[in-house]
Amino acid sequence: MTIKFNFYDIYGFALPGFLLLAVLWLPFGLIDNRWPDAEFSSALVGVILAYIAGHVLQQVAGQAIPSSFLENERFPSTVFLDKDDNTFSSEFKQRLADQIHKVFQLDVDLDLPKEAPVEKRKGVDRKRNDAFFLCRSALIKSRTAIYPEQFEGLYALMRGLCAAFGIAVVYYLGWASSGLLHRLVPLTVGSWQWSGPAVLAGILIASFALVNAKRFKNAKSVMIASLMLATLAAGYYLGLSSVKLSEHRAQLIAAAVLSFFAAERCYAGYKRFAEEFARAVYRDFSNYEKPAEHPRANP
Repeated sequence: MTIKFNFYDIYGFALPGFLLLAVLWLPFGLIDNRWPDAEFSSALVGVILAYIAGHVLQQVAGQAIPSSFLENERFPSTVFLDKDDNTFSSEFKQRLADQIHKVFQLDVDLDLPKEAPVEKRKGVDRKRNDAFFLCRSALIKSRTAIYPEQFEGLYALMRGLCAAFGIAVVYYLGWASSGLLHRLVPLTVGSWQWSGPAVLAGILIASFALVNAKRFKNAKSVMIASLMLATLAAGYYLGLSSVKLSEHRAQLIAAAVLSFFAAERCYAGYKRFAEEFARAVYRDFSNYEKPAEHPRANP
């Protein structure tokens, strides 16, 4: 069996997963000087684990960092076709709308004003969203979606990196606070009596919220809060086993601060590449020519 990795596999899953594993291991290397083995077999296992971790990370990131990040939780691909939006010229939007109608028989309603009623806007947005993915599918089928695929991989990469750095912030703060909380609360509820159950409860609640995200209104907020609790408690629990933690507490706090700014920069890059992805799909589809259907010969 041959396993092939495409552009999205590397940028969307492998690299973010590798970063996640790296930030989770950093405290062990920093404090106890324990670093992963560089042998080929260990590296191969690391690549596989990074790929799996990347899939899990993107599932979480897709809920925590949705693609509908513009005003009123709208997608760039729908906003760009608004009458008042200046991303494309009105002539290009009309040409694109005609092309979509010609190929897919869908009306994307370019006359939708910014102050349109919410229900009407949602209906038009659903049609535009369908049209966008049909455009993308047509480009992929015709093997002309080169730049759109690159931008799609890059925005997935930035979203994964943003999520990994966000986890790192809470994780490092958990490590940095390890051994301190028992001074503020009684020993019976301090130490690792609370951290172990907190990790388990956070993971279970977050998993439930992720699976039922479409059924509950506040599922996304519950998932994020639960994951933050589990990550903080995990860092706190792991830090209890390190006798040299106090010597590196300031470094862990500095790592958390740097991770926060890295997450912010990655989020800005994610938004930019997501918008470029939508632009690239529409620009390429405006020149799309539907393949001619060849009549089948009679047997």
